[in-house]
Amino acid sequence: MKKREAYKLTINEDFTEFRFTSIGPKGNIPKIVVFKYFGGNIYNLGFGDVVENDWDDKVITDNKDMRKVVQTVANAVHIYFDNYPDREIMIWPVDRKRKLLYNRVFKEKAEEIDLFFHVAGLDFKNSINEKYDPSYIYDAFVLKNKTRIFEK
Repeated sequence: MKKREAYKLTINEDFTEFRFTSIGPKGNIPKIVVFKYFGGNIYNLGFGDVVENDWDDKVITDNKDMRKVVQTVANAVHIYFDNYPDREIMIWPVDRKRKLLYNRVFKEKAEEIDLFFHVAGLDFKNSINEKYDPSYIYDAFVLKNKTRIFEK
């Protein structure tokens, strides 16, 4: 598998916060990936810009490095699962624009994602919780670890 360009991650002690800096025409923008307890065995993946002592998951930075940022978030997911292989991760976009973006990313990367994860697609309005189907637009995704093989 081709190794993709990603930002260097700074990780907290319990592997629940991953920080990196997006570098592009809009400057150096601190980013964060956070895994927070959702319920049962599920942890929600939050992602956004670091602002003061908090973070904002609604801001659109457009620093022209989306592929590198997506790969960095994917690396954080792999590292999280390396440390918590029995947990599940929910990815629930905060707005329609991100919903479409995340669905596009999952569709483009479906074959690669399937190597590592079982993915369920969720459609809340229609009460759908099913094995991921790239032709469907989902409201959220739940990932389960398949394997712990990951080259950092």
